[in-house]
Amino acid sequence: MDTTRPLHSQEIHSFLLWMPNWIGDVVLTLPVIQSLRRAYPVARISVVVKSPSDELLLGHPAINTVLTLPSGSENGFWQRVKFARSLKKLNFDVGVVFPNSFGSAFLLSLTGVNYRLGYNTDGRDILLTHPVTTTPHLKKAQYRVEYFFKILSSLKLDSPDRDFAQLISQEGDTSTREVLLDMGLDEDEEFLVLHPGTSKAERGWHAERFGILCQKLIKEDGKRLVLLGTEIESELLGRIKKSGQSEMIKIIPHVNLRVLAGLLRKSRLFIGNDSGMMHLAAMVGVPVLGIFGPGSPGTSGPYIEMEKQEMVTKNFDCSPCKQKFFKECNPSPLYKPYCLEDITVKDVHDAVRRLLGRF
Repeated sequence: MDTTRPLHSQEIHSFLLWMPNWIGDVVLTLPVIQSLRRAYPVARISVVVKSPSDELLLGHPAINTVLTLPSGSENGFWQRVKFARSLKKLNFDVGVVFPNSFGSAFLLSLTGVNYRLGYNTDGRDILLTHPVTTTPHLKKAQYRVEYFFKILSSLKLDSPDRDFAQLISQEGDTSTREVLLDMGLDEDEEFLVLHPGTSKAERGWHAERFGILCQKLIKEDGKRLVLLGTEIESELLGRIKKSGQSEMIKIIPHVNLRVLAGLLRKSRLFIGNDSGMMHLAAMVGVPVLGIFGPGSPGTSGPYIEMEKQEMVTKNFDCSPCKQKFFKECNPSPLYKPYCLEDITVKDVHDAVRRLLGRF
């Protein structure tokens, strides 16, 4: 490649994208990746991503190759270094690092990619050929899709895509119909999905309030409900199910993210915490009710039309915060930040009814 010419005017044959750590952030890069694919329709686009987000990206039509980053307690720093060095043989032209950490930029540099794009955070200028200037205020204030899109500014792309591409099923995926029937639901039966879990307990609305909300949705609105959560959250889901008419509440079994996306698409509405599952629901076009405390819908809300979303938040001045619980604020007596503690069941139930009234 000719280093004397601007990057956007060069012939680029391959990209290596170092993806964010969280499922929600991975989803919010997809409009950017789709824009990249439109600008470079025949280039090879490969992504490095942690599990389980690799399940999602394997089915994305804009991506050619998914490379799973070694992670977990059994894979330390040197395993990741070995992995990054192994990518040298693939001779990538342009690398993009979406996370802001020094470590992610360092690992990208070990792949031998010619041009490296990313934000100049954590003193990473020395590792990037095209560093993009940012500030803590900008990261806190800018919507995540736009924030990710700016990293690729040297490529002169037009704009992020407004709609998500539909995922492609992979060999071995269970069909949506099979999963629904296994749960005891007819294929065309209406249901609402609730996701009471989150990455940190302090970020999640009270499980007891989800239970009361379930009772109200069943008794007052006549809705059938489906609970979503990880295997680790099975005890939490069981408690919530027992709090209402259990025959009206089902629990989604463990399925990969592609299959889960298909199940979410069948639902009437998604209700949940600020989490990756909220973004997965928005990705498939399902109306979303998000419960926001420490986070802010202005920076990390769902990427979906405004009429398809209701964000329940108290809009505290300190949100979004660094979420170093509880160094920035004092916990409530029930050990939640007050930005979540102050959200009542009525607040959420009223928002559900507003959203259901529009669809």
